[in-house]
Amino acid sequence: MDERMNDLDRLAVLDPARDREPSPMEWARAEAFVERVISGSAESVTRPPMRRWLFAGAAATALGAVAAVAVPALVPGATERAVASWTAQPTARTGDQVLPQAQACAANGVAGETVAKASDVLLAEQRGEATLLIQRKGGTIVECLMVGDGDGAASMSLIDEAAIVAPQAGTVNLETMSSYGDGDDQWSNIVGLAAPDVTAVEVRLDNGTLVKASVKGGWWAAWWPGAEGGEVDTLSVIVHAGSAATTHRPSSLP
Repeated sequence: MDERMNDLDRLAVLDPARDREPSPMEWARAEAFVERVISGSAESVTRPPMRRWLFAGAAATALGAVAAVAVPALVPGATERAVASWTAQPTARTGDQVLPQAQACAANGVAGETVAKASDVLLAEQRGEATLLIQRKGGTIVECLMVGDGDGAASMSLIDEAAIVAPQAGTVNLETMSSYGDGDDQWSNIVGLAAPDVTAVEVRLDNGTLVKASVKGGWWAAWWPGAEGGEVDTLSVIVHAGSAATTHRPSSLP
């Protein structure tokens, strides 16, 4: 490598998406966020794929172009419980079944504080002691991973509800992909929008682990123990629509 290059030059060479042009939807999201920043109403930002978040109290940093706020992190002991009880096959839950977790998610301060109703829950899945939620919070869609009835939580905002555009038939997009923690307590998640005809999504890690994602309400989501969510293309996303199945690396998803 040319020694005359500065650190930013070296990082640019390593950027796997340096030649990628944002889609019209991504430009629209970016412009909407800039407008919220100017107006003083922005609390978080829709993330490009493959961010890695590191928590320090209520603060977070991300591997990517823009930092965002995601609070709070799982409380001590909650991560261990979530990881130890994790299952590759989730159990679907209704909004009524996870209302305590949804109410805790609504009150945690990410994208403001609200009061949740069962109808606000768009997707809910149970893996061991952890519940993953995609839910409405005011005009924002947020993700929460709760342990127990909400005594520990990790949460982030995903997208303004008004900006949602369903993917083309038979496809999904990628709203966020990230990893949290380190060592044996590290875990990853992946979330996106799904076309109405998508019947199932699977995440296949490069180590051979197959994780079944949940698909409901126009969303798909999964989480698992490990670091792959903060790495570039160390997993594949398998999308099922009718009798067809297509396999994608995260970097190829819109």
